[in-house]
Amino acid sequence: MALIMKAHPWKCGTCFERAVFPATLASYHARLDHDGRSYELELIDHHVFKCTRCGAVQLDDEAEDRLTQALRAAAGLLDPAVIRARREALGLTQKALANLLKIAESTLSRWETGAQIQQRVMDRLLRAFFDLEPLRDYFQSLEASSTSTGAPAQGPPLQPLSVGLAAEYRGSTHPTGTSPRPAS
Repeated sequence: MALIMKAHPWKCGTCFERAVFPATLASYHARLDHDGRSYELELIDHHVFKCTRCGAVQLDDEAEDRLTQALRAAAGLLDPAVIRARREALGLTQKALANLLKIAESTLSRWETGAQIQQRVMDRLLRAFFDLEPLRDYFQSLEASSTSTGAPAQGPPLQPLSVGLAAEYRGSTHPTGTSPRPAS
C-alpha cells in the first residue's frame, strides 16, 4: 500500500502559512529528558520539514526514530534489535521473558519495536539477565515455584535487623519522647 503524501508546501502549525517544505539541517540540536536525566543530542544532516516563513521545524516518523536512536545511544541503553536478538538467542518467547522479568508482554514488545525506551534500571536488568546464566536460572526457579504453588514465590523469611542506637536502648526505661545522647 503506497503512502499518499500531500504536495508541498504544507501549512505551518506555528504561523499557519503554507510554507513548510522538506529540508536537511546540517546540524540539529535537541535536549531530551529520559528517566530523570537530560541529554544534549546533535544529529548531523537531519531530514526535517521546515517553514520558510517562521523557521519552525517539524519532524516526521523517520526523523523522530533517528532522534530516539540517538537518545538510546547517549543514555547507553540497549537497542531494540539487540533486545530481541538476545531474547531469541536464549530461545525465549516475548511472553516467557516478560513472565520471568515480571513485566507486561506488551511492554517488552514496545521495547523490541522501539515504540518505548526502557528505563535505565530495566536496561541493567535485561543486560544482567542476558549475560548471567545463574540469574536466569534463579528467575526460572522463582517462576517455577510460583506456578507450582499458585502463590508468589517467596525466599527465606527476613529477619529484622537492629541498626544504630535503637538496638542499644531496646528495653530501656527512658521517659516518653526522650532518649539519652551517646557520649561524644
